[in-house]
Amino acid sequence: MTSIGELGNRSDRAAGTGRNAPVIVITHAGSGADQLRSALSVFPELACTQRTGILPLCHHAVTTWQTVDGTVGDRISPLAAASLRALSAGLMTAILARQGGRRWCEFTTAAPAAAKSFARICPEARFLIVYCRADTVVRTIIGSSRWGLEGPEFAPYVSAHPGSPVAALASYWAAHTVQQLEFEQANPQVCRRVRIEDLTGDPAQTLPDISDFLGLDDAYAPPSFTRDDRWNEQGDPGVAPAVSGLPLDRIPPPLLAQVNDLHRSLGYPPVTGAQLGDDR
Repeated sequence: MTSIGELGNRSDRAAGTGRNAPVIVITHAGSGADQLRSALSVFPELACTQRTGILPLCHHAVTTWQTVDGTVGDRISPLAAASLRALSAGLMTAILARQGGRRWCEFTTAAPAAAKSFARICPEARFLIVYCRADTVVRTIIGSSRWGLEGPEFAPYVSAHPGSPVAALASYWAAHTVQQLEFEQANPQVCRRVRIEDLTGDPAQTLPDISDFLGLDDAYAPPSFTRDDRWNEQGDPGVAPAVSGLPLDRIPPPLLAQVNDLHRSLGYPPVTGAQLGDDR
């Protein structure tokens, strides 16, 4: 059997520092993040995965250790830190052994709180925070939801806005965007903002910036790609070349104001009005 000491040695190789550090891509439904995954998958040093559950597992483990140790806030005991690092490194080592590469790159829709816990376990990790315009996200999810909004991730927003899927999804986008911005602003040294519109609109500039931030081998620079690439495991379409707006009368004014405030923070123009027709 593998000893804790041997696992600890593998931990150093799996977590690594600098050019070997794991990459965590924080995203949400409808963001178009699979276009970023397609670009990063070209780099042979990266072992790209999605929704493995490792970040939520580490988050639960952190809170459990804090309960056991009686610690509060961001504190964890040395024993907890060693145990948590061995847990995460063992899982990363298994992924690298199966897929090849020397750096784990996880695409996750877990709450940024889970990313915060992972950053405490693996401070060498680098985070890409994916953003996309609210109106694009709403239209993308509605366009792929033939039978209505289903699943636990949408449930609280549908409950809050039962008569308007548009408002429910605008609220979903706003909640996730606020959390992502808070994590990014609290961890500026290890986070890089990635707007999908920049990636698809100007990959020649955006991809080298991402590569430099992650310390990737420039010899394997990914090729450019088209805006209508198909993406994600839910079968959602790629980011549309143009967004014609949303039916603003279906979004409560305070929510619309929040969405446009977030748009300004991200450098997007305000959401415009339009008719969704049969899109509900």
